Amino acid sequence: MTVQAGLAVQKAELLCGPQFLLDLFPGAKTQRVVVGADAWQVVDLVGSKIEAYRVVLLVTGDPGLHSLAQPVIRLLGRDRVQIVPGISSTQLAFAHLALPWEQARFFSLHGVREELVPAILQQFSVAPVGALLCSPTWTPRRVLEQIADVAGYRTVHVLSDLGRSSEYRISGRVANLALWAQGSGRSLVILTED
Repeated sequence: MTVQAGLAVQKAELLCGPQFLLDLFPGAKTQRVVVGADAWQVVDLVGSKIEAYRVVLLVTGDPGLHSLAQPVIRLLGRDRVQIVPGISSTQLAFAHLALPWEQARFFSLHGVREELVPAILQQFSVAPVGALLCSPTWTPRRVLEQIADVAGYRTVHVLSDLGRSSEYRISGRVANLALWAQGSGRSLVILTED
């Protein structure tokens, strides 16, 4: 977390977010509201409180890259929202792996309609370096099963729950990990050439 993010939490009058993010701030002396990933519900809550309170909404993901922050900005308006990013999941994943990522292509299955998934997975499977944000429906194992025929020989890294005590990382060949890779919808799958 950045200093700026910590200061925003300290100044909050109403702190909203998933329980596991609220738990990161046990000393924050403010009202707390647990919210899920439903953008409409979050926007309704924040929108109803924003005039009376200094609201801080904690979200996971990478602001600007398939994050709950984007629907909130769209629905509330840019002038009513300030984004204070932390360390992004992609940044953390590539750092953990000591891999460069300036040539990486990024993909996400968050909120994607089912009929669009095959095209996304096809593009991901042939990208020289690809990073894919999984979803609750499209877990790492399911993704790897789907791309094994095309990319089975490639090196893959599966990272889940990055930055948490439950963090999970495993690397290997797509064909091998497709059989038993773990990971939730809060996972990142990275394909590399080597």
